[in-house]
Amino acid sequence: MGEGDAPADETPPASAETPPASAETPPPSDESPPPSGESPPPADAPPPPGPDAPPPTELDPPPTDSPEPGAPAALPQPGAPAALPTPEPGPASGAPPPEDDGTTLPQVRLAPPPPYPESAREAGLEGSVLLELALSELGLVLDASVLQSSDPVFEGSALEAAFGLQFTPALDADGRAVPMVLQYRMLFSLDVVATVGVEGVVRQAGTRDPVVGATIVATPFVLVTDGAPAEEGAGEEGPGEEGAGEEGAGEEGAGEEGAGEAGAAEAPDAEVVLREDAAVTVSTDADGRFVLAGLDPGSWQVVASSPGFEADPLDVEVAAGEVVSLTFWLAPLRPWESTSADETMEIIGFRLPPEITERRLDASQVRYMPGTGGDIVRAVQTQPGVARTPFSTGALLVRGTPSDASGFYLGGARLPLVFHFGGLSTVLPSDLLDEVRFLPGTYGVRYGRHLGGVVDLIPRAELAERSHGKASLDLFQASVFHTQKLSDHWTLTGAIRRSYIDAILGPLVNIDPSYSLRLPAFTDGQLRGLYVDDRGSSVDLMALFSDDRFTFTELDGDGDNTTSKIRSGFVKGRVGWNHVLGKGWESELSFMAGPEATQAEYQGSQEAYEQIQREQLRFEVTRPVPEGGVVGWRMGMDFESSREDFKYALDDLDGFFPYADPEEGDVRVLRPGLYLEQTQSIGWLQGTPGVRIDWMSTDEGWFALTVDPRFRMRAELPNGTVLNGGVGRYSQFPLLRETLESSNGNPDLGPESAIQLSVGAQHEFFPGLSLEGTIYYSALSQLVVGLDNRFTFELAPPPMAPYDTDPYDNEGTGKAYGLELLSRYEDKRTFAFVALTLSRATRIEREGQEPGLFQYDQPVMLTLSGSRVLPRGWRAGGRFRLTSGNPYTPIVNSFYDLDEQTWLPVFAESNVARMPTWWALDVRVDKQWTYRTWALTLYFDIQNITNRRNVELLNFSPDYSLEIPVYGLPILPAFGLEAQW
Repeated sequence: MGEGDAPADETPPASAETPPASAETPPPSDESPPPSGESPPPADAPPPPGPDAPPPTELDPPPTDSPEPGAPAALPQPGAPAALPTPEPGPASGAPPPEDDGTTLPQVRLAPPPPYPESAREAGLEGSVLLELALSELGLVLDASVLQSSDPVFEGSALEAAFGLQFTPALDADGRAVPMVLQYRMLFSLDVVATVGVEGVVRQAGTRDPVVGATIVATPFVLVTDGAPAEEGAGEEGPGEEGAGEEGAGEEGAGEEGAGEAGAAEAPDAEVVLREDAAVTVSTDADGRFVLAGLDPGSWQVVASSPGFEADPLDVEVAAGEVVSLTFWLAPLRPWESTSADETMEIIGFRLPPEITERRLDASQVRYMPGTGGDIVRAVQTQPGVARTPFSTGALLVRGTPSDASGFYLGGARLPLVFHFGGLSTVLPSDLLDEVRFLPGTYGVRYGRHLGGVVDLIPRAELAERSHGKASLDLFQASVFHTQKLSDHWTLTGAIRRSYIDAILGPLVNIDPSYSLRLPAFTDGQLRGLYVDDRGSSVDLMALFSDDRFTFTELDGDGDNTTSKIRSGFVKGRVGWNHVLGKGWESELSFMAGPEATQAEYQGSQEAYEQIQREQLRFEVTRPVPEGGVVGWRMGMDFESSREDFKYALDDLDGFFPYADPEEGDVRVLRPGLYLEQTQSIGWLQGTPGVRIDWMSTDEGWFALTVDPRFRMRAELPNGTVLNGGVGRYSQFPLLRETLESSNGNPDLGPESAIQLSVGAQHEFFPGLSLEGTIYYSALSQLVVGLDNRFTFELAPPPMAPYDTDPYDNEGTGKAYGLELLSRYEDKRTFAFVALTLSRATRIEREGQEPGLFQYDQPVMLTLSGSRVLPRGWRAGGRFRLTSGNPYTPIVNSFYDLDEQTWLPVFAESNVARMPTWWALDVRVDKQWTYRTWALTLYFDIQNITNRRNVELLNFSPDYSLEIPVYGLPILPAFGLEAQW
């Protein structure tokens, strides 16, 4: 009995109700050959019912006889049980009676056998499943359901295999293809074995990732010489030495047994004739594996294909009783032939809902962004609303606020710093992160204690499908990253990085023989264990550290060399537990603790340090608005405790302005927080009111409490446009040093405050092109002002004169408002974006003063960035940035102080002048070579390729009669190598 025929001993019962002929499924006609691997029915078998025969009215019982041996089956090895699919000549129940309208009925064209359930095989069970199939005009299965089964254990396998069935199209009386509903029976028998077969796996060259859903087509062929078949045995050569892939992807061969050129080399004049009517098609599973069963002995050509990849076909010789094993290595197609992106970031479970203005950065795009070094966090500085800092340091200036008003988080826990000295790299590798969430303002109650923006680094939440890693070496640093798959539920990840920028750029900056600067050198490392269970709950264990150092040597007044040092770093341990509670509820519990330290030593006699032992605990319970529901919830606790010891005894640095009197303190600080918000969803409109309560207390007796109500709204219009808006109060506590009398502080200081308002819209014009715009306004009050001459470890340059040296007070106010536009375009070859910010930020330092510009006010900030994939593994891109120069206070006159014997300046009104416009062009070129199990990438990243002399700061001559510009870095070419495995 051939596959696709009804059992020989089963005769359909008489019909009491005549269904339509269009629902019948006759077997293939005598004139058409049976599907590959099928045998014709026995001569004594009863003929199948024809189009005019009455079909059954009730379902056939499960067969009691085993199908004939030799039928094809999808089995990986000889002797395994099989399942036989059998078309059922009956229609769906309840169909109207048939009419002889000349309809041509579909016939089975391809019927891959379903997998035999392991539990049924072990129990010795046999049976059948009757399915109802809905076919498209092309004969493909659109839907399948179970009408009857002998045992539920077979139903899953039958439904899985149903979507692999293919039929010839059903034709109406006019010869047009039409959809159809029919019945189909699959038989499961332990007596049927596969005598021949091909099995294998499909992997991506370079990464070794399994290719899921790849199409495997096996086509029998014969060699014809001068019109006659070639001599037998011409195609029986063994494995070939050339497999699948591009640019070395298949240099070592893909076949492992029985794969070769099928004798083509033995018969150079022979022509290969493919029997495409007998081709067999299957798909790879979740592990990239496939099985071809029921292949007739002989020569077969096997090819694997998947969108975005290519591979050469392999010729194999199939023999009875043997299983041929193949491995395909698929290399990426040239970009214009690809239909998939080169890299995607998959987010699973516990993904936080979108905020009013939120920008999630894609690692696959940032990796090639010029000027960022492939660092996903540095790419935040190119987003709308972020002002450029002098020398492009790691400070983050968001919507008219200073760098200490924004916060960096690791999965919801505050990080002491995120950029190494100089801002060239972050303290965490991008490969460790799922995504970076950048929230410039009007964000929800999950985050607090900031007047500015929030950057949350979200660790990868999915388990690795395989062990993999990479090593990179560039002009500034070297790094190694590796993830080891320990089991189906555990992965272990380790990373280490070390810079040597001090040795590379030292000669460029050390042009003064009396002054030697050793640029920053840094090291960081991470070790992480991740467990994820079958429900999606996870346990995350992480240890990380960061260490930055730099020194400089100069001649003192006596001509002797003196050395100064700065060192900063931290060591942290983090535990995270995300748990699925059920009914849409999820919980998050995280704890992070460890020491932080920053130390400075100047000329061996003056010092400053901050030493903090910090513990952070977050517990949150959430339930998003369920599908079809109305209400969602978020409630949580954010607790922080720290012991802070500091000392600043740098009261007079030669060549710099004199610092304030020494400060010191050693205090225990508590910063608890509670928050709650509810989401109401009514159709296309969603509103989220919430409130956050924070307080801060010290063992010196200082205490403050803040209550910050917030409201956000989101509307998804029918045309795809998304409107959003938000308003809320945001508070920030003063620095500890500012509250202590022992450090010249003011114990009467209160929290700083901001009322933020934003309205925005997003629209996707067509797939790949989108535009979003946001208008924001922030009213700042109770700002801490005074003692501008204090020492600080802030990465940003010190404020320019004149300085407010009066005691600390909450007299500062300010405004910040602007328009942010972000347009993105992406297709399979190109990624580009344009970010434009038009803004204004003003300050009133003390009561009674006139408003002045914020020191980092930049009315125009423009970034154009793009990258394009080119043939043969090349990629090229560029980035153009233009920003207004920062404001400053000019010197209008000077006089000589006889008592102090020095020149003193006379300043104009605050920040009435502006430095020249800043702009730069960066270019990056990548070249990748893809091999079977690894890939190699070489890149060139040239910053400021035009060698533009941008003014970063202003200095003055000794008598203040001349302004001396301090320029940024000149053209800076860099290159690097990266190997992935």
